Amino acid sequence: MAAALYQTRMTYFRFIRQHFGFLLFGFLMMGLSNFGQTFFISLYSAEIRADYGLTNAGFGGLYSAMTLLSAFVMIYTGRFIDSWSLRRFTGFVLLALAGGCLVMGLTQYIVALGLGLFMVRHFGQGLASHTGMTSAARAFSQRRGQAVSLVQLGYASFEGFLPLLAVLSIAWLGWQQSWLLYAAIILAVALPLQSWLVGFEPRQEADAAQGETAKDVNRSDVLRDPRFYMVLPLYLAPPFLLTGMFFHQVQLAEARDWPLAALATAFTLYALCKVVVSLITGPLVDKYSALRLMPLGALPLLLAFGLLLLPYDIFGVATPFVYMGLIGINLGTAGPVSGGLWPELFGTKHLGAIRSLTSPIVIMSTAAAPVLFGAAIDAGFGFAGLAASGMIFIIAAALLAFLVPVDKLGDA
Repeated sequence: MAAALYQTRMTYFRFIRQHFGFLLFGFLMMGLSNFGQTFFISLYSAEIRADYGLTNAGFGGLYSAMTLLSAFVMIYTGRFIDSWSLRRFTGFVLLALAGGCLVMGLTQYIVALGLGLFMVRHFGQGLASHTGMTSAARAFSQRRGQAVSLVQLGYASFEGFLPLLAVLSIAWLGWQQSWLLYAAIILAVALPLQSWLVGFEPRQEADAAQGETAKDVNRSDVLRDPRFYMVLPLYLAPPFLLTGMFFHQVQLAEARDWPLAALATAFTLYALCKVVVSLITGPLVDKYSALRLMPLGALPLLLAFGLLLLPYDIFGVATPFVYMGLIGINLGTAGPVSGGLWPELFGTKHLGAIRSLTSPIVIMSTAAAPVLFGAAIDAGFGFAGLAASGMIFIIAAALLAFLVPVDKLGDA
């Protein structure tokens, strides 16, 4: 194990030295997407509800509506990354994200609040992460797994300090003025920096990646390809199932008799497992293919749900840590695998259009999960039943993905 970790570390060090500028570009795009992520916007929930006279349900409904609208619009806007230069598309995304921050900071009307939420969700959570993932996946044909693993660390890194920035800026400036600060940071720092870093795109390797497929596979071809529907259930399984579980984690802790503080602390182990396993999985994707690792990556999630069918204290006080650790391992494998899956199956020429089709599907599934899981819990369908249903779904989806032939990778 130690030898494998050492080899992984040396592989990454060499790769980072060769492509530091462009990897930093993707890393920062993933980090900047946090301005539109739910965990960040939720820090403003109390102030927004108070200023606009909204109930929890009212704000949640507006937020969900803007999230779903963002997902639908992304089907159209996400494909521009294929036809525009990366510098132009990046400028478009960051200028619009800064515009969304300005709207959030200046609005006094609920309609404008909805517009601001839509803009930071669409250009932050949607297109900024879309830019980071798509550019990394299509630029590196031979080391795609490593590139995606490194770029995804931008999300976790910014996630570590942005909440503190939000809390301090709200206390110092006020909640709306803090959004004006974010707009200034994006315009004065992020936009010029990213416009410079995008120049480090490895053109030669990107051009080689364009030749991965024998056919010009576009979004219409993907929708007619049975392989898309064979891998889609397993692709959706982690975000759908875990969103439902995480949203109702307080009820889960009560049902399992886990101290809520222990479950909250277990998120530290979850985050650590997610980062470490992601870095280990990247080179494995490059060596064995994302398609073949995908069913294996579902095993930790299967074990995590299986734990909910066993006695509550099977591992004593460590039980919530085992549960969250297994989930972290699953998501650590899912990141590099999902980043490499679509290029392997359908090439890179229309990767932006393909990802702008799959990302909204994921968003819609995660929007539905809290409602469906909540309805099941209210109907008396306990967490053991939810876990068992999830396990059946995971097994069926993994078997379906396993049946996709490897020898047809890249063929339309």
